[in-house]
This record gives sequence, C-alpha cells and structure tokens, in this order.
Amino acid sequence: MSCIDWLITLIPAAYVIFMGFYCRRYIVGVSDYLVAGRVARRYMQTTSHALAALGLVAVVMYVEVYYKTGFSLAFFQTILLPITVILGLFGYMSYRFRETRAMSIGQLLEMRYCRSLRIFASFLRIFADILANVIMPAIAARFFIAYLDLPSVVDLFGWRCPTFMIVVFATLALAISLILAGGTLSILVTNTLQSIIVLPLLLVFIIFVLYKFNWAAEVAPVLMDRAAGESFINPYDVSHLRDFNIFTLLVVPVVNAFLHGISGSTGTQNSCKSAHEGKIATIRLVPKASWGSSKAYVFSFEVS
Repeated sequence: MSCIDWLITLIPAAYVIFMGFYCRRYIVGVSDYLVAGRVARRYMQTTSHALAALGLVAVVMYVEVYYKTGFSLAFFQTILLPITVILGLFGYMSYRFRETRAMSIGQLLEMRYCRSLRIFASFLRIFADILANVIMPAIAARFFIAYLDLPSVVDLFGWRCPTFMIVVFATLALAISLILAGGTLSILVTNTLQSIIVLPLLLVFIIFVLYKFNWAAEVAPVLMDRAAGESFINPYDVSHLRDFNIFTLLVVPVVNAFLHGISGSTGTQNSCKSAHEGKIATIRLVPKASWGSSKAYVFSFEVS
C-alpha cells in the first residue's frame, strides 16, 4: 500500500475513534451510558442501524449468501418483506417495553419475574457472545491482514509473533475500550459517523461495478451456467441448493417474529427519544438479510 492508501484508511478510522472517546464527556448518568439518555431521533437511528447491518462480519455473510445462491432467493425475500414491515408498523413489543421504563432486557426480566432469572439470562447471553466473539475478531483480523498486505509474522522484542494474534488483540482492545468509554452513546455516534462516510462510498462502488462489468456479456452467462436445481436466477429451481435454501426461508419468518421485538428493545435502538421515533427509524425500505449471523437466521427488512 502506498502512503495515500494508508491515509485513506487511517484518517477516517482515527476520526471515528476520536469521536467515540470524545463522547465520554457527555456521560453523566446510568441512562446516558446504557441508552444514550434516550435522546436519539429517527435519522441518527436509521443511519446507525444501517451501518450496524454493514459490519465486516455482515458483509462476509452477505457475500457467502450470494456466492451460494446468487439472486434466486431474492424473489422469496421480497415476498417475506411485508411480515417485518407489519411488525414494525404495529410497534410489536417496542411500545410495551418502553412503557415499563426498563433500560435493558435484563432489567425487564428482574422487574417482571425475579433476579435469579436475570442472572441466568445474563450468563446465557455471555456464553453466546463468547461463541460469537471467537469467530468475528478472527474474520476481521484475516481481512485487515489481506487488505493492508501485512506480513504473517513480525518481530516483537525479539519474539516472532504472528500478525494474526496482534491484529485480533488490537481489534478486541479497541472495541472494548470504545464500549467502556462511552457505552451506547459511543456506539451510536461512531456508527452514525461511519454510515455518513461509508454509504456514499458504497454508491460510488456500485456505479463503478455497473460501469466496469457488462451484465449481458459477462455476468448473466456465468449465473445461468448452473446445474438443475441449483439455479442462481430462477427462484423455482433451487431444490438442490445447500445452506441457504427453501428450508431456511421457512425458518426465517418464525425467528424474525421472535427477534424483531428483542432487537428493538436492545442496543442502540433502545436509545430512541420515544417508541414512535424508534418505529419510524426501523421501518425502512431497504431489505436487510441476516443469514447465519449471531442472531441465527434473521430476516429484517427496513425502510428508509
């Protein structure tokens, strides 16, 4: 990488990291740390959630889905679109959750049931997060090593240390430091800033790909050259697809109904000024598929 490449990479990253730690001065109470004082409006929630759906692990997931299925499942994804839209329009779970004035699902469990259930749910969540964080930092480290063209081994005080371990430690340390410094407010602000930077660049990238590659001459022939039952274009010829197939499409709506309300009651979405602002922010037109993520097979469509 040249000097310009390093500057393009490091300057936006440094600015976002600086703003994440700068938010620490606005933390004056528990509510500021857990739910960002619940002052976020729909625009910040929309941009923040859009970037959260485009994390590095999510991008790898999207690439894997389309690498395995092409565009064949997009037809069925469109059919499932009204399910999440209807759940969002009715304020499924989010309105009732905000009426309890709880700032987390754990607090709600203790208020409605008992402290023992809250402790059990916390241990269950910690175990699930440990399993998720075994994979995600490793994927991020592999990406940065390949993208920055880093050596596989570096000399560290006379010890030949794998670059992979250093990058994993650095990414985990940075993420944990930002969360501990500013809590949900830091996550909300950094996601929003990243969204402002990334989304216009994605538009430029899409235009470049459409200009660079000819659909009729290069892309379409490859997509159509498939075995029977594994079509990348025909949605009714996917019976032999593995991993992401018709069975997945049957599981997704059920799981989505359970997780839609939970996702609106946790994380940055819980920092909305009101339940109505949160509903408007999450009813967005752009479909988002979360196949095989840490939330299992979730299918979330959102309108912007």
